[in-house]
Amino acid sequence: MKLVPIQQVGGHIKAAAPLPFGVRDAEGKLLLAKGQMVPSEQMREALLNRGVFVDLDELRDASKRGNDDGVGGEDFFARWEGLQTRLSVLLRSPEETLFLPRVKECAAQLLGWAERFPDQLLFVIVQHDHSRHEIYGLVHLLHAGALCALLSRRLGWPAERQKSLVGAALTMNLSIIDLQGRLASRGGRLLPPQRAAINRHPDEAVAWLRNAGLDDAEWLSAVAQHHEQPGGGGYPQNLDQPVETAQLLRLVDIFLAKLASRGGRPGMAAPQAAKTLYTGSNGHALAALLVKEMGLFPPGTLVKLASGEIAVAVRRGAAGNTPIVSAVLNRHGDPLGSPVRRDTALPEHAITGLAAPQTLRVKLSPHQLYDRRYEA
Repeated sequence: MKLVPIQQVGGHIKAAAPLPFGVRDAEGKLLLAKGQMVPSEQMREALLNRGVFVDLDELRDASKRGNDDGVGGEDFFARWEGLQTRLSVLLRSPEETLFLPRVKECAAQLLGWAERFPDQLLFVIVQHDHSRHEIYGLVHLLHAGALCALLSRRLGWPAERQKSLVGAALTMNLSIIDLQGRLASRGGRLLPPQRAAINRHPDEAVAWLRNAGLDDAEWLSAVAQHHEQPGGGGYPQNLDQPVETAQLLRLVDIFLAKLASRGGRPGMAAPQAAKTLYTGSNGHALAALLVKEMGLFPPGTLVKLASGEIAVAVRRGAAGNTPIVSAVLNRHGDPLGSPVRRDTALPEHAITGLAAPQTLRVKLSPHQLYDRRYEA
């Protein structure tokens, strides 16, 4: 029996619906039987916040029954959660016959969302709850795939090259997904076996992908070289000139790692992470591209306005420093009944600085923030 943290399968669990699988403790002992009702959204959230697990085999069965391909009437945020659940099974099963075509389907889905929902993609990356350390390895790959989809579109790469990059982003850490979650939870220095596993993971991922039948040279080279650095100093081959796709993937990897909290170390705010990436790369053109794509205040960033309100960026504006935001707290710090759309290009709603997450006294609802009723 292989156990998966329940946070990774949230897309399968619905309020006012039966559990599609059993819920177990860390030893695999059954705590809640399959079919037991989840009576409310509050109960669903409480279940996801407990340190409990799901049997991977039961999860596979639920995935087959549940049609997690993200089509139909679901909104973007439900589809995003569903894709995370799908990948939690898929990326742990590279030996499965349909592994490769299903990864390609997920990559195509992310590229489609990059065209239709670019601001929402950035929102879910920036607003991700990094306190759930145990799912860091999985979510990191999903976020990397999403950001690579956005950046490859901005570069105007051919469709096949975009698919290769996003596929590489989803599969670059196949052998260390769970190790990354454990390391994010504990922090501290790596033990020698952990360091060895990290050093060999690009080569292991390439071997697994080849065994799955992948013959895409661009995808394979991006995975193999995503920790190599221009001029040398990277691993595992210490190359002087890694391929362009690998360089972009490496910068995305670093940026996302800066956003995440690990072992008691807080994550950076997105604007700070982007700036640090740019300066740390000596102004690399692909780092500049990432900064431009994000904007100074990307969707999901909490900001203070000249009006005294606290707002969250929801759409990028005409300039990088003037996003469209939704005010959620008034100037006295009281929650607004509904989010109020503000254009920060106007002086009275100009951004005066970042707001700390702890100042937020309401839970942000992405469905409400992107509701068309609040677009005006």
